[in-house]
Amino acid sequence: MRSEQLVASEWSKLSHQLSKSIQLLPFYETHTIARQVFSKNVRGNSGTAYVIYKGKTPYLFLSVEAGNVTNVLIQETSKTSWSIVFLAIDRFFKQTFQSRVIFSFPQALNLHLQEVFLKHDYVIKEDKTAVKNLAYHTGLVLGGGGARGAYQIGVWQALKELAIPIEIITGTSVGALNGALILQDDFEAARNMWEKIDTQKILSFPTTVASSDTLGGMVSQIGSFTLSAIQSMGVSTQPLQSLIRDTFSQEKMAAVTTDFYLVATELPSMQEKNIHFNECQRDQWQSWLLASASFFPAMAATKIANKYYVDGGYRNNIPVDLALRKDATECIIVDVKGPGITKATKIPAMVSCLTLQTPWTMGAVLLFDGIRSAKNIQLGYLETMKALSKKYVGYWYTFDETMSSVEAFQQEFFTFVEETYQLKIGNTTEKQNKICKKLRKVYKDRVYTENIGLVLVELLAKSQDISASKLYNINELVGILRKSEEMKPDLVEAIGMISIQEWLKKYYEDYFLLSDKQQLILMNNVLEADRIEKPQRLMFFLDKLPVQALQILMKEFIQEGANE
Repeated sequence: MRSEQLVASEWSKLSHQLSKSIQLLPFYETHTIARQVFSKNVRGNSGTAYVIYKGKTPYLFLSVEAGNVTNVLIQETSKTSWSIVFLAIDRFFKQTFQSRVIFSFPQALNLHLQEVFLKHDYVIKEDKTAVKNLAYHTGLVLGGGGARGAYQIGVWQALKELAIPIEIITGTSVGALNGALILQDDFEAARNMWEKIDTQKILSFPTTVASSDTLGGMVSQIGSFTLSAIQSMGVSTQPLQSLIRDTFSQEKMAAVTTDFYLVATELPSMQEKNIHFNECQRDQWQSWLLASASFFPAMAATKIANKYYVDGGYRNNIPVDLALRKDATECIIVDVKGPGITKATKIPAMVSCLTLQTPWTMGAVLLFDGIRSAKNIQLGYLETMKALSKKYVGYWYTFDETMSSVEAFQQEFFTFVEETYQLKIGNTTEKQNKICKKLRKVYKDRVYTENIGLVLVELLAKSQDISASKLYNINELVGILRKSEEMKPDLVEAIGMISIQEWLKKYYEDYFLLSDKQQLILMNNVLEADRIEKPQRLMFFLDKLPVQALQILMKEFIQEGANE
């Protein structure tokens, strides 16, 4: 089951289902009043109304205010049971790791409903309040991904700040190394290691004179690495061995109580090898960390007890199955997009899983850079806070804004367009839906009428290579966008070492005629060719190519002094 916060502009899609719903619990005197109150909360964008889906079908309508459930409505025709309802509500609260669920009623519950709550582990207080303390046995699943693994350290920073206890850690490759860092429980030491890291501290191969700050330099570095790997049957991992030895304390590792499991792959059988770190022989645990991260044939295999082992990603790059086998009731899965096999794993209905995976690329896998690592740590922190605390908004970027402030900014934009060009954006539901549908394809996340302005700002910032590794407010990012026209940000300077794929994407966007950036430039040239005809041309483009037209209008709004 998945849940979604409801907004006013999308209410028409669900109002029919609500009209056929009944209140499941006696929050209000009648079903009609319960429906009316819920509808008012949605249409007022209160931020307290949610829908829980079973598959693609709305199952429950839920109001939650300050951690208290204040309304529950269900489809009248739904075949269900109290167990399924309470499981859905438990999972809803567990998505953000709430400590308890509270139902507060205006009057005393009858004996039958008190028995229902008691049966599902609630405590009844004063006959009209039901409280359940939620129990957690959380697994942190850390996938492989080489240099991109710095993102996982940022996730850990957020989990510590939110006081979310982790009782099981499973990791593959760099996820295993980060899992061991987390066991030591020294965030500052972990961040310091990642921010000072470079490839020569991980792998031993002759580097070229060329800088990796250009595409040619990056290709040269990759070529040197590849040649060394071929000649030596895998680049030496001696620097990584030294880093493991210097970073991890024997005393701290011997005292850990959190269960930690890592994955390696045995050669030549290519069989998965699961290691319970806590039970490792004292002289072998460092070797198992090295083995899990040995990306053969690029890196040399690791010999342990007369057998050879390589990167666990060859068999199980995201070991969520290990956490489930060890009775995790919740899993936080951190996928840093490393190469490898992701096993198909069926998640039990009782288990809640949160997958953290940034929409951004995070650099090369095998070339390490301290500046890029620092950016990825901050990205991991912000995106985890956004996912778990519900304090921030945005998708590509992270904003410290409320729904009302987002709507106010958007209204200023709509007013600017109307006053400047006598055009109304989305003045009908049909036009609104069309714009949102088109924007979704580019934005890659949820778009509704109230956040169109925010979406456009994010898309413009993304096209200008503005870093996402920072917490913004809308005014701040708008100011940066205004200045970026005068001083083009340098991508390498903004985020550190970039991968060949990122270089190629940058060249595509800058020079290929059909790229989004070039289409915007061409459309803007057409619009500016004749200022008198511009309003009519804008009307045409808003109908046929709304995504590009709206970005041009937002850019103009920003340059004219938005929010000044």
